[in-house]
Amino acid sequence: MLGVSVEISGSQTATDQKLDVKIARSAVRWGLLVLALLAGAAVGFFGAFSHRDQAVWLGISWPVGLFYVFAGMTGLFLALAELPPLPGPWLPGRLGASGTAGFGWLVALLAVTYLGPPPSFALKGDVILANDWISMTYLIGGMALVTTAVYRSWLAVLDEKLAARRR
Repeated sequence: MLGVSVEISGSQTATDQKLDVKIARSAVRWGLLVLALLAGAAVGFFGAFSHRDQAVWLGISWPVGLFYVFAGMTGLFLALAELPPLPGPWLPGRLGASGTAGFGWLVALLAVTYLGPPPSFALKGDVILANDWISMTYLIGGMALVTTAVYRSWLAVLDEKLAARRR
């Protein structure tokens, strides 16, 4: 049976068709992981510029930018938590997707911090993430949120593997 191929239609064999399907599923899977990476980077990039937003209500300045940023991050990671725990035939698992999105968030923050604002935004010497309580809350809270999301994904994968082992 090994090495035997069946002629399906035209010149493509069953083995070639299985390989094509496998390559297509792998490409879709990598594409979804790249999409998770870009979504995490977008949340990190826009969060770096909007975390300082403030609104005055009742005579008090409220940091609504932090609320918006953490809501966006929570929404992203809750959406990734709806993926299956273990990777399917063509879907990335939630651990890989949430880890990739968290990595994208971190890379975006490092790039913005290291490179500074775009030349058209401000004069030299300006910083995006200042050394104050708002920026530190964004950085530390964001890292805690990313760590929590990846940890929850890891627990879901572990639970799924343990349930499969019990069967």
